[in-house]
Amino acid sequence: MKLLLVFPLLSFFFFCSASCKVIEGLPGQPANVGFKQYSGYILVQTQHGRALFYYFVEADSANPLAHPLTLWLNGGPGCSSLGFGAFMEHGPFQPGEDGRLVKNQYSWNLESNMLYLESPIGVGFSYSNTSSDYLGLNDTTTAKDNMQFLLNWFEEFPQYRNSDLYLSGESYAGHYIPQLADLILDYNKRFSGRPIKLKAIALGNPLLDTDISVINAEFLWSHGVISDETLLLSKTICNASRHLKESIHQNLSKECIHVLNKLEEEMGSYTDPGDLILPICLSPTLLGQTFYQGTHNRSAVATDPCRGDEIRQYLNTPKVQEALHANTTHLSSVWEFCGGHLSYQRESIGINIIPLLSKLLKSSILVLLFNGDQDSKIPLTQTRIIANMLAKELKLVPFGSYAPWYDKK
Repeated sequence: MKLLLVFPLLSFFFFCSASCKVIEGLPGQPANVGFKQYSGYILVQTQHGRALFYYFVEADSANPLAHPLTLWLNGGPGCSSLGFGAFMEHGPFQPGEDGRLVKNQYSWNLESNMLYLESPIGVGFSYSNTSSDYLGLNDTTTAKDNMQFLLNWFEEFPQYRNSDLYLSGESYAGHYIPQLADLILDYNKRFSGRPIKLKAIALGNPLLDTDISVINAEFLWSHGVISDETLLLSKTICNASRHLKESIHQNLSKECIHVLNKLEEEMGSYTDPGDLILPICLSPTLLGQTFYQGTHNRSAVATDPCRGDEIRQYLNTPKVQEALHANTTHLSSVWEFCGGHLSYQRESIGINIIPLLSKLLKSSILVLLFNGDQDSKIPLTQTRIIANMLAKELKLVPFGSYAPWYDKK
């Protein structure tokens, strides 16, 4: 698939200290919000005017500094942490149909200070004044920019420099997060000043190895989505791993096209591969939104499968952008969940991240792998295989018995 490249014409940029990045109140925000919010841009490359947009929510606590700091990244590559992570999944607010924000009772800022980063440039409100920066983005350039963002963000928010840091994300953040963690470890070794207190990483439904992570036919078959015949075709002719690799090299074989067509025909248009049992939004804007691994239209709240439309409308409202200190350079396109102005090198997708996880574990960085049990794009079964591989390699043993997961028990 070729990406359409449309570059914004930018002639200036504006940055300020943390004090002027305070969000006085988001439009439609509930009353009596007890925590502070900040947002704005952090310059990561001065000469090119390359800037990443962030949304920072302090912990909902009388003493936020007593809580850790969590950096959240969504995947794609090319999808927004502001749209997905903050407003659809686990941020403090979620937009309703009337434009008002509803407080999220499951917000992660009940336990941690949350820093949502739109990365790389071209995602969401993040941008560069140099159009060539959007060409040839890859895992290496993204990791370097994310690292520079973190260092510069700590300059703006020095009170969090000594906080325990957790890195978390989902999907293609299975690349972003371990690669950033590796740069942090390298930074701590090379510089004699205060180390960044990285404690752990947490990866949800992560793409770690294209040979393992995306194999999904057995999972789809076990859920009654595809037939015995299509399962056999996937096992013997073209599975999801081969299809992805051929897509990366833009050389899809007739065999893979045939198997993919059969799979899509049996799955139908109204099943979300990201959550097989969640009601799907029939909005044409969401049904048409694809990027590499299929649709990105799932909602964190089953009662409102079209929450994505509400988020898109909210974040494209001028008053909301003004409150967020976003789009200060008047970007040439509207805010979108995925895609944007970037061209990401497909070869990065094929990088095997498992050896890097092993390296992090050996460096005493804790690694949590978690998975939704209805995700067919990166199924639970495949993440489980990788976890067992790591445990075997590092001779890790279970610390407790397998048991039901109860909240607050």
